[in-house]
Amino acid sequence: MLFLHFREQDLEPSGLIFAKRIFRQQEVVEPLTAGIIPHQVDSPYSNMVVYDLAGHHQYLSSHSACLEAISLNSPAIFLLLQDLRKDPEVMTTEVYYWSTMIDGVCHKCPQQSSVIVVGTHSDLLTPEQLKEKMSRLQSIAKMAISHQILVNVLAINLTKIYSGEMNQFKDLLYGIIRNVLSMSPPISMMCHMLLAFLREKLPPDIDALSLSHLIEHLERHRDDTSDLDNLIDPDTSNIIPLLKTLSEKGLILFIPSDNPLNSWIVLHKESILKKVNGALFADPSLKEYIRVASNTGIVPKAVIQEIFPEYNIEMITQFMIHFELCQAVDLSQVDTNMTPEGSSSSDLGPLFFFPALVYVHRPSSATVPNNSFCWSMIVKSSNRFFTTRCLHVLLRRLPSELALPSVQATPSHLYRRCDVWSRGLKWLSNPGVTIHVAMSETFQSLSLAMSSHDKTDPKYLELAHSVLTVIKKACQDFCPHLEVLEVISCPPEASSDHSDDTQVELSALKQALEGGEKCAVDVSGQKHVMIDKWMTIEPCLPYLVEVSPKVPSISSACNLKDLMNYIATKIPVKWKFVGIQLGLSSSTLDSIQADTAGKPHACLDSFHQVFSAWEKQGPSPYTWDVIINVLRAPAVGEVALADELDAQHLK
Repeated sequence: MLFLHFREQDLEPSGLIFAKRIFRQQEVVEPLTAGIIPHQVDSPYSNMVVYDLAGHHQYLSSHSACLEAISLNSPAIFLLLQDLRKDPEVMTTEVYYWSTMIDGVCHKCPQQSSVIVVGTHSDLLTPEQLKEKMSRLQSIAKMAISHQILVNVLAINLTKIYSGEMNQFKDLLYGIIRNVLSMSPPISMMCHMLLAFLREKLPPDIDALSLSHLIEHLERHRDDTSDLDNLIDPDTSNIIPLLKTLSEKGLILFIPSDNPLNSWIVLHKESILKKVNGALFADPSLKEYIRVASNTGIVPKAVIQEIFPEYNIEMITQFMIHFELCQAVDLSQVDTNMTPEGSSSSDLGPLFFFPALVYVHRPSSATVPNNSFCWSMIVKSSNRFFTTRCLHVLLRRLPSELALPSVQATPSHLYRRCDVWSRGLKWLSNPGVTIHVAMSETFQSLSLAMSSHDKTDPKYLELAHSVLTVIKKACQDFCPHLEVLEVISCPPEASSDHSDDTQVELSALKQALEGGEKCAVDVSGQKHVMIDKWMTIEPCLPYLVEVSPKVPSISSACNLKDLMNYIATKIPVKWKFVGIQLGLSSSTLDSIQADTAGKPHACLDSFHQVFSAWEKQGPSPYTWDVIINVLRAPAVGEVALADELDAQHLK
């Protein structure tokens, strides 16, 4: 794929011959591209950079990071070069993949980007074959490229630079360029002046500098000249907002620091990204390949310094962290088996984790415990899939979300571990909390399994909600247009045929829970699941699927599901005190205690029976005002919970 990016707005309507420069014949053809190769196309009329992207799978994630940065300041033009000799099925897969990636990298662009699909090797096909293949390619492109602007689908004979096909392509490209250049982001006069200073007054070999060095350059310039640039106030309180604006427009990259003077201004992020991309993620078959890590993705800081000696090590590491290519790792929390060649992490200095460099397979220990809460996100289209970039960012974000405070002297009863492999991770912590996230081999489904010895523990529920939020945010950030189906796996005990492959669509399950229904239908429409049985296994199911119950009035009759969701899960150990205040007899409460003793969720089961007994035989009315008064009673002492119910959940 070729990616075109424009820097100036001085395009004139004559003498434009881009196609010759883009597709010029080479005496020596490099058989393999390493990373992203930029080709500068300069003329009196424009300034354009053409990026040639390598197709190796190792680059799929880092390519996206590069293009996200490059295309931020204006819409881009993408040329999809499709070999017409390939089978239609292969062409479909490739066009859909690149269109999905384009949607991901352009999600921050304010306008849609343009896509031209170019059929190549047309000179090797007969006229009949060419007509059939182009017809298929046009149909594929129209279906695949739906969120950007599909400009045209055309065949070009690259061996004939001055052909009519090439002239048609040149004219088409020229028209798009004029439109793109008219949409450059507007910035203030002071931003223009600062940007001009960064590009024209600093030494040309500077790719990045700290804020303190920039201020030194500004002050030196103010003393030496009387240019209009002297209007730029070098005070940090004035210059930082300007740098942030330029960074938001994609014209530079500003990386803030706790100490403002240690913040970094990256002038040529494309150049640095190209070097990072080519050096760190090269295929082993390429001459550019450098073995920088073990297959676990752990890279010592010293190794990064050796690879990029021309850059300040703090700048280059913060640069890669900014683009979510890596994450700093706490030395005390790294297994020695994860460091290169089993070395001690303390001997290697600071370490960084690169998800794209993880090549280990799923360990045999990464199994999903029984009775886990299983949620999956499944791509609806057979031709669409989650991007590699999305997976790698997820593998970087989740360990940070799951991280707990470091424990210097870890007690024997406390154990935490996060195992990461190429397509997932498993996090576990005593007592009994397990979180398992995995991407399918086809990249068409993303699954989450969570379990805990105490599924009513507020900390477990809060953690579960946080993990779901991180997963959905990553998918929204990097696969914004992907149509997915969210499903929940039903426990065999709650399925009508007791099978372990029953799945219920999330929206259908939420509707059943909100409507107080006893059953829901699975995704096949053939099986039913019993909500009550499911709730006994997963008592906090309404919370996990984010049910929004109907708001009852204070004087209305209670609902058992709402009582369990709002009260039992919050104060499970106080079931007996609540029962006493509701007026249930001692014999009834003793019978409940004997019946639930030893069960996995004894307190919640007891609460369930207390509320059922109250509804059927309680001396006080089965209404919300009664339970609110019970919670406020000194014997129960849950005034805050009563106030929360009254204020947030009742009219």
